[in-house]
Amino acid sequence: MASKQLPAVVLVGRPNVGKSTLFNRVAGRRRAIVAPTAGTTRDVIQEPANWRTVPFLLTDTAGMFGRSEDPLQKIVHEHGRKAVSNADVFVFVVDGREGLVPADYEIASAVRSTGRPVIVAINKTDDRRARAGSLDFYELGFEPVVEISAEHGQGVGDLLDEVIERLPAKTEEQKAETPEPRIAIVGRPNVGKSSLVNRVLHQDRMLVSELAGTTRDAVDTGFRWHQRQFRIVDTAGIRKPGRVARSGQVEAVSVLSARRAIADADVVVLVIDATLGASDQDGAIAGEAERAGRSVIIAVNKWDLVKGEGQDFSKTFDDKLRFQLKFL
Repeated sequence: MASKQLPAVVLVGRPNVGKSTLFNRVAGRRRAIVAPTAGTTRDVIQEPANWRTVPFLLTDTAGMFGRSEDPLQKIVHEHGRKAVSNADVFVFVVDGREGLVPADYEIASAVRSTGRPVIVAINKTDDRRARAGSLDFYELGFEPVVEISAEHGQGVGDLLDEVIERLPAKTEEQKAETPEPRIAIVGRPNVGKSSLVNRVLHQDRMLVSELAGTTRDAVDTGFRWHQRQFRIVDTAGIRKPGRVARSGQVEAVSVLSARRAIADADVVVLVIDATLGASDQDGAIAGEAERAGRSVIIAVNKWDLVKGEGQDFSKTFDDKLRFQLKFL
């Protein structure tokens, strides 16, 4: 069961205005993938953060605003819309270098209709050209308007001061908050990691499609189970290093993010496709978790698809699995 304990601070804005860079700056680590390709972020990324001892859940909306050639854009938009509906405060990120454009008015209309507080963050104002056009953004009709440079950190503290002023008061549950054990869901592409996470959460939190590489960021979500709070992390599929290197920057950073999720986890769940069986790559992923000193659980998915394989299938599958993962 998914749980929303912390107030949600949601970043919105056009593609490539610097939302993911700002997210990483506030989160204090590289959680969202940053690349010059518009629409790099697909999933709604969340990370608990705090400023001046005030905790909140920072959310980076995927590329839900603006045109995209991404075949998953419809699903991306739906997930982003859910994040917007759950916001307590919006940080509307705009590009100071490009100035005010028609798409900014469209986003302004969308967030204004929610009735939630909106703070405009004019990004890239370390550039003198951006500072010259800052006054134009007051036309959007929101206050305050804060000039920042997400890349260099300038003005981010002032922005966060404005954010926490507008957050709802802490509940007793938040005051009594304890650290959440982290569960990383890892494996090769298309083994069903995101489907498993969605099943645990009882909601379509993660993007799911037949396209390999659908998940790019490591996406974590809090949930409750038997009166305990946990954080489950869906990760990008990890392919062999040679294939990742040939694929390009986005997949390379996605895999790096998945490996970081393993290092940060308390428990690692390695998902294996029953129709394919255990492979050397599954062994390599499990080996990373073992070297990191993490507890490892093996989850064999799609077992319903091999029920007709005969009585000996289970034993053969189990023997191969034990051989590939004999070091665990």
